[in-house]
Amino acid sequence: MPTRKLLIPAGIVVCLVCVALAQKPEPASPAVAATDKTDEPAKPKNPLELFMRKKLDASSKIMEGLCLEDAALIKEGADALGAMSKVEIWNVMLDPDYREHSREFRDNAAKLSAAAEAGDFDKAALRWFDVTMSCIECHDHVRSDRKSEKKKE
Repeated sequence: MPTRKLLIPAGIVVCLVCVALAQKPEPASPAVAATDKTDEPAKPKNPLELFMRKKLDASSKIMEGLCLEDAALIKEGADALGAMSKVEIWNVMLDPDYREHSREFRDNAAKLSAAAEAGDFDKAALRWFDVTMSCIECHDHVRSDRKSEKKKE
């Protein structure tokens, strides 16, 4: 079981890094920062941000399910991610690399769902890592493409 004890904390760290990278806080003056003590995250500004927030919510279900060994919660989150990857707003790009990232994400989400359904929490933790890496790699691809588009302008 040493593997399981390392995978779940590693998955939590990866999730926290993804959440931190997904949020781009606006710089605030020290006076504003001292008075702004809300614990609520910034409200998403557009439909894609709202959609990605739902993706994070599904990811939270998976993490909670892994921590509590709740297969139904893991499956619910994995199935939600798989379904989300099939809707139109998901397709922010149409290039072959983006389509491949999306395919890998769907495959990994399906494998995670299957591991949860089988009650195999070790395999689910590994599949969750694969799903998370799919997210990171795709987000890197999108950011890289957007940076190159800005340079062209």
